[in-house]
Amino acid sequence: MRHSAAVLIAISAVAVVALSLHAPIPQDPAYHAFADVRSFAGIPNFADVLSNLPFLLVGLYGLTRRPAPRMKTGYLVLCAGIALVSLGSAYYHLSPTSATLLWDRLPMTVAFMALFALLLEDRVTDAKTLVPLVAAGLASALYWHLTDDLRPYILVQFLPIALMPLILLSYPKKNLDGKALMLGVALYAAAKALELYDRPVLEALGALSGHSLKHLAAGAASLCVIRAVPSGRQV
Repeated sequence: MRHSAAVLIAISAVAVVALSLHAPIPQDPAYHAFADVRSFAGIPNFADVLSNLPFLLVGLYGLTRRPAPRMKTGYLVLCAGIALVSLGSAYYHLSPTSATLLWDRLPMTVAFMALFALLLEDRVTDAKTLVPLVAAGLASALYWHLTDDLRPYILVQFLPIALMPLILLSYPKKNLDGKALMLGVALYAAAKALELYDRPVLEALGALSGHSLKHLAAGAASLCVIRAVPSGRQV
């Protein structure tokens, strides 16, 4: 267990140092040039906007479940973050700019950090990590917004995803469903791949772009995460 903790700390330290030494990473203006700009019923970029609906449905579904009491706060923050991703991302895709992108990224960091806190407190540590991790996530998005430097946001988004499989494989199962979390990680990886191939997917399918499908895959990943948290009756 100590060896596993040392590995986690070492990986985190290397990531922090590497990004600290790297030059500032600005937001690429081309990021906002999504492939599917078709409008419907007066709604611009209709598919990219509507495909955020699964986040709202998953978040609301999560709020109907009764988590284990000691996980309740982190779980509620997770569900709220997922639901707010739907609103923030839909708002961004109505008019994609760096200014509106902030409202997409803020709830994403809340969801990422709440999930990571739940996992750390379940498998790795008895320390309370929710508040400092969520605060760090929000700060990373605000720092990018104020400085146009993505380095802290990149750390917040990708380091927990990289560490999650290692934690699940290195620590004995307690309460969170490791298989559901691993499926969530796999679906999120698929979502990021779809994001990279936004236009080729649209050209191949015609109906949906890679970015719209990214939202659907990430919504499915969020459902896996919600289902990984046991109900009060299971603990």
